[in-house]
Amino acid sequence: MPEDSTRPTSFHSSRRQILAATGGAALAGLAGCIGGNDGSDQLKDPIELYTWNLPFLEESINGWMDQFKKEYGDKYDGLEAEWTDRGPATGDVLSYFQSRLQSDDPVNIFDTQMTTYTRYAKDDIWVDLNQFADEEFLGKYYDKLIEVMTYDDKLVQMPFYMGSMATYSRKKWFDETDLDPPTTDNFYSTMDYLDAAEQLVENSGAKFGLTFIRYDWQLWPWFQSEGIDVLNDDGTKAAFNTNRTREILSRFRELTEKGVIPEVSWTGEWKPAAEQFGAGDTAMFYSSTSALRLVQNTGSDWVSEDSVVLGGAPRNGRYGGPMTMHGLGAVKPKTSEKAHEASFDFISVIVNKKWQKDFLRNTTVLVPHKQAVKELQNDSQFVEENPLLVEIYKLWDAVSADVWVPPLIEASSEMSQTIDKQFSAAALGEKSVDEAINTAEQQINQALNG
Repeated sequence: MPEDSTRPTSFHSSRRQILAATGGAALAGLAGCIGGNDGSDQLKDPIELYTWNLPFLEESINGWMDQFKKEYGDKYDGLEAEWTDRGPATGDVLSYFQSRLQSDDPVNIFDTQMTTYTRYAKDDIWVDLNQFADEEFLGKYYDKLIEVMTYDDKLVQMPFYMGSMATYSRKKWFDETDLDPPTTDNFYSTMDYLDAAEQLVENSGAKFGLTFIRYDWQLWPWFQSEGIDVLNDDGTKAAFNTNRTREILSRFRELTEKGVIPEVSWTGEWKPAAEQFGAGDTAMFYSSTSALRLVQNTGSDWVSEDSVVLGGAPRNGRYGGPMTMHGLGAVKPKTSEKAHEASFDFISVIVNKKWQKDFLRNTTVLVPHKQAVKELQNDSQFVEENPLLVEIYKLWDAVSADVWVPPLIEASSEMSQTIDKQFSAAALGEKSVDEAINTAEQQINQALNG
């Protein structure tokens, strides 16, 4: 979800009503609980959009709903739309979604994170949007993003918004150390980052050399860029139990013990790490591009286009940075074919050029609509008012062809959580590097084999 310090944990419902939350285990099995298409042509009014932590977009989302009613209301006999929002906690978001699936009142459209939708794909949760989306429509969006949202040859999500990974470097500390920060013209390898972090602490006023986030595969670029794959070629078992993995993780542990890397880097929480960098005494922050607003807010007394240099993810032969993405999926169970078509029509409004440009103006993420991005890049007033945000667009242009796509399989989320937990334990000295890697390998192989 977009990361913004102004956004509270929320449960929001629009169409001027408040819905009661219901519980449910987020990862409980769905088999036998959800049923199939309701077999009728009935259409529940209103059609419901469920978003992941977007309460600050209420004005825009009301605009989406108004435009849907204006364009498609007559087609569906006066159908209106409503909006429910919950977040930011992943478990809370998924728990509510699943509880609705297991009731007789599922949401129609769900805004999901990239690897999250794979949890439900095996249960045939998602409508295949290919039946509604023609080539002209799909051609407006980046091809790679359409590919990522295709599962078993079905377009199960329409790309909604996304981000790539970025390195935020405080120029002052690099100048004092006589180092050039990582940029898209000067990529760092993993060891370049770690060596520079140590030098920056030793030779500048920086208290910490590097902080980062590790949620949802965002730790893996440090290893991916060094030629270490998560899985073997046919995706049947873990492939990261190598000497090179041990070398890298051992170096992370060493720098964490020295205090060069703050322990907050291993919590998996993006906000504390961003605030760590925003405080001004950390030289580098590796995170998603969507963290920009929080960096600007927490570092309001010093963050500017002159003081912060933006770079990409680690690169050493291959680019390590994963793409982060949210998609809009139309929910299939217990809904009619007419509801599926109406869901797509509502999605088409949300991702049209007008609202994608609006999304760019109100967030620090990227959007999949090519023309929307291009027009803002060429908007002189927008460029002048948002110089760092425009640098993020340039960063995407530089790395989009090379971004790494995490395994889009049912076990993907569980795999990333396993790696995060075990590798963090090693870095914090809670277990040995060997034990952490061996345990992660064993648990991932078990997850793959059911």
